[in-house]
Amino acid sequence: MDTQESPPSRRAGWFGQHSVAVVAAVVAAVLGGVATAWGENLFTPGASDSGEQVRVLEARVKDLEAANGQLEAELASLRAENDSRQAELDDLEAQNQELREENQRLRDQASAGDGARADDGTDAGADDGTAPDDSAGGASAVVSGIRRETAAPVQVMLHTCLNLDTTSADWGAASVPQDLCYGDAGVEGARLTIMSGAPGRADCEAQTTWQQTIATDAVAEGMHLCVQTNERRTAYAHIAAVNADAETVAFDLVVWESS
Repeated sequence: MDTQESPPSRRAGWFGQHSVAVVAAVVAAVLGGVATAWGENLFTPGASDSGEQVRVLEARVKDLEAANGQLEAELASLRAENDSRQAELDDLEAQNQELREENQRLRDQASAGDGARADDGTDAGADDGTAPDDSAGGASAVVSGIRRETAAPVQVMLHTCLNLDTTSADWGAASVPQDLCYGDAGVEGARLTIMSGAPGRADCEAQTTWQQTIATDAVAEGMHLCVQTNERRTAYAHIAAVNADAETVAFDLVVWESS
């Protein structure tokens, strides 16, 4: 069967019938799209995304402003706390300086007191006419009427005794019985009393119970003793050190003048 083209007249007739409607529809669609884009701008994808981005950025700005406000408040609080701590530090430094000044004042008073005591001769009396030797130091009850006292512990060898009445530099150290001895039995003397702490002259003179020996196993560093000398002077002996290997005992000593 032969295919025949539509006659030109027939095609022209169809176009003539429908061309006006087609053109009208196209124009209406174009004009409607322009009106929508121009009036509302809601349906174009690009415009919708930009609006959402603006809203997101505005929300972020608000969040950042809130965070910045919180940080500024915390910073103000830290500054106030720092000012308070600085004030406390300044106060402590002022107190520390006051303590230093008070300590120095007491040191100056003590030095002045030592000088005055040396000037009035209260440490210088000796019945054999020689000045007391204070080169061996230590015990330090500040009591008027002190005959002599050490400036550093006096070390006593085993089987050695001290004469607390003498003013000789070596405290009359000898191997014959005297006021204070260190022997095989322990610390020995004519009259000894163990005290619980460092005594004053009145404490020792008030004692009524005496002994002659403190056993070796009872002799200990830090022990305090009242001693009565052969010439009836009152003395205080502090055991500063005990060296069992070297067989030595070291004493700090204070001897008071006779009443």
